[in-house]
Amino acid sequence: MNLKSVFKGVVSSSLVVCLIAGTSIIPVFAESTESSSKDYAAKSGSQSGTEFQTTHRLKKRNGAIVNFWIKNTGDVSVKITINGDQKKTLAPGKSGHISAPVVSLSSKYKFKAVPTPNGGKISVDYRIAQRD
Repeated sequence: MNLKSVFKGVVSSSLVVCLIAGTSIIPVFAESTESSSKDYAAKSGSQSGTEFQTTHRLKKRNGAIVNFWIKNTGDVSVKITINGDQKKTLAPGKSGHISAPVVSLSSKYKFKAVPTPNGGKISVDYRIAQRD
């Protein structure tokens, strides 16, 4: 038996072991991703500018209600909406939230914060979360 054929055998065996191990690990990661989406938090952070707008596709199985929370850290009032409804105005330094039902299997929801009543620049901290 020469060294070259022994090396090929070791490499071949190693490849087979890696392929088997790799295919058994993939379902574990897929399950952990799915279970973590039950308490779905779409997005959170801070935003400054003329307005804040983001759209997310939500699935009812991840929760029946979506909440849009804002802390107004700027110096103008901010009006917040979900899909143009559930309107609320927050004065500078105030925080609050609005909620909307998630009504179908999969729908797009638009979250918006704009300066009011006369425009300007906003500065907000925000969080969008979907729960039961």
